[in-house]
Amino acid sequence: MKNIFPILILILFIGATSCTEKGYPKPDNLLSEKKMENILYDIHMGEAMSTRHHYSVADSLKIESLDVYQGILEKYELTDSLLAQNIIYYSSRPKLYEKIYEKVVERLNLEIEDQKQQKNMNVIKKEDPQGE
Repeated sequence: MKNIFPILILILFIGATSCTEKGYPKPDNLLSEKKMENILYDIHMGEAMSTRHHYSVADSLKIESLDVYQGILEKYELTDSLLAQNIIYYSSRPKLYEKIYEKVVERLNLEIEDQKQQKNMNVIKKEDPQGE
């Protein structure tokens, strides 16, 4: 029981300080909000593809989450620690992070709508191969 008390205090301290706008100190190489938006969008798209194809593609062609993250690091020329610092920085500023994520969600929703429209067009083409 003695060991639980310090852990609870630590959790309460982290919870209390994480909701302030002061948050984590600014990284030396702070990514712009737009770049952070693009990275988060790519992460979510990559994760969606990884999850979607995880069970439907042969083992040798599976897209693994680790591959997704490695590809994103290479695309944006980032180290994993720099990305982590920026994610912590932005997430420690809830209003700013929410603003960024609203844009990410908007883009993801547009992508979903686009995919639905393409799927519907494919169904129409299959039903009417003559185009009539």
